[in-house]
Amino acid sequence: MRKFFPCLLLCLLSVPTFLTADTVVEEIIARVNNQIITRTEYQRSREQLKQEAQQQDPANANKTYSEREKDVLRDLIDQQLLLEKGKDLGITADTELIKKLDEMRKEMKLESMDDLEKAAQSQGISFEDFKLNMRNQIITQQVIGREVGQRMTIPKEEIQKFYDEHKSEMEQPEQIRVSEILVSTEKKGDTDTSDDSQRLAAAEAKAKDLLAQIRKGTSFEDAAKKNSDGPTA
Repeated sequence: MRKFFPCLLLCLLSVPTFLTADTVVEEIIARVNNQIITRTEYQRSREQLKQEAQQQDPANANKTYSEREKDVLRDLIDQQLLLEKGKDLGITADTELIKKLDEMRKEMKLESMDDLEKAAQSQGISFEDFKLNMRNQIITQQVIGREVGQRMTIPKEEIQKFYDEHKSEMEQPEQIRVSEILVSTEKKGDTDTSDDSQRLAAAEAKAKDLLAQIRKGTSFEDAAKKNSDGPTA
């Protein structure tokens, strides 16, 4: 994930927050504008990355983790910037979060949200932290979607400019073209009708073969030019 927004007031810190002169409550490792990233959040993200690497490719889990571990803090900073942008845009993800949790409950065949919470706790996962992470993911995805969508909007001026530069390529005179494939059962100059049934069978086989070619991608026009016995091919 890369930085999307300016105004990044980042202080990479190693500043512990003290309860008393000797007791460390929490250690702040980064400050993003008015928000902080704590060592607990950082360690939690590293542990989550380790679990994901193990699930995705157990044989190369350590290698995958080592390659991606260096980006954990940067990703947390990027996420915080996206969350701030989401707040500015009024994105709360309340409805989407409920839907996601309910989908998960159904997939796990659980009766209620309480059962889902118990299932999370049984795996040593704080349900509140789990919901917060899911909410943050939804918000960041929506922000990225909006930002990318806005950047992909093509101004009318650019559309008009492209049209003006390629006008001659786009303009074609009005025309009507009739094309058909005629498979004849008669040979030129042949008046013998004794083998009509054989000719009919041969013509039918040829027609089926041409139809198969067209369905496989051969253009109708090419097939008509090469195989039609009619005048409008």
